[in-house]
Amino acid sequence: MKGSSNSLRLKSNASELNKVEKLIEALADKYYLKDSYFANMMVALTEAFNNALVHGNNNDSSKEILIDFRFTGQEMVFTITDQGNGFAFNEFMCNSHHFENKRGLLLIKTVSDKVEFFDMGRQVSIHFNLASVSQNTAQNRMSALNQTDNVMEKQSNEKQNR
Repeated sequence: MKGSSNSLRLKSNASELNKVEKLIEALADKYYLKDSYFANMMVALTEAFNNALVHGNNNDSSKEILIDFRFTGQEMVFTITDQGNGFAFNEFMCNSHHFENKRGLLLIKTVSDKVEFFDMGRQVSIHFNLASVSQNTAQNRMSALNQTDNVMEKQSNEKQNR
């Protein structure tokens, strides 16, 4: 189904996460996604939703989170928009300080093909190139994800031992 799109308007509430999960499950069924790619999308979108909820909208239930999806035939693009103040994403991504605050963005970058920020950081587009999906690609992403988790765990342990 080339050229397909969909939108999901969510309340700024953690209970809305199940709607994000249902969206990904429905897309996986519709487009016959392999389990490994399904898992990558699930990680990226749940992290993006949580970032929008906590860091963007500051858990303000009067604000919304919008998730737009489009499929071009070769890639799936998810755009997550919050109603927060935005953030200096270029500085944030380049700055090695506050590593623990970057966990979600690092996971998103690790499991997707491309991440773009718009509207002063209030909007993130996450790209998955379906043409590039192979068992090798999926294994490399899972390996990188595990390495990221190991580094974060090591830094957390070092911080606790200080």
